[in-house]
Amino acid sequence: MASLGQEAHVEFIPPMIVNALFVANGHRADTRLHLVFELSDDYSRILTFDGAKLGDLGGLTESSLLEVCSRLLSAGAGLTKEGSVEVDEGLFVRAISFERWVKALVAHAPAFLLDPKGGELRDEMPLTDAVVVMTDQLQLPKNTRKGLLRMGLKPVSLGNQMLFASQCITLVHAQMDAGSASA
Repeated sequence: MASLGQEAHVEFIPPMIVNALFVANGHRADTRLHLVFELSDDYSRILTFDGAKLGDLGGLTESSLLEVCSRLLSAGAGLTKEGSVEVDEGLFVRAISFERWVKALVAHAPAFLLDPKGGELRDEMPLTDAVVVMTDQLQLPKNTRKGLLRMGLKPVSLGNQMLFASQCITLVHAQMDAGSASA
């Protein structure tokens, strides 16, 4: 919490959680949000919020959502490579590399990488059970991007304006919702 507005930029996390999982009077049971924390002492940590099993997060305030993330990271501190634990209903933490995790996710689903130079996401309709990979305000390292493309992720764009990840999530959901309504 003390790092709000500092180097860690954790203030971007709560709106991503809210925009990915919550709608008026409920949440999206068809959505899983995976937050990747690369800079750890040993293995990357991936926090998963599973909308199908999600329980109470203690509120939707910035402080309560960051507290959930902090609790998950603390619970995953002792995990060995590729270990995982369900901390609360629908809340998981895993110790696995980003690339290995994406490879597991895209094995049986259409997969896209948000990229300003990609084709239009709306041209990919309908989007059903798709995996959409995006980053925060920092670009993916070139080798990571190349690896994702080799895995078969298709570069797609949401327009020519650089947006916050939380805004991208909302636009992706709008495209998916529109596609499922017309299918």
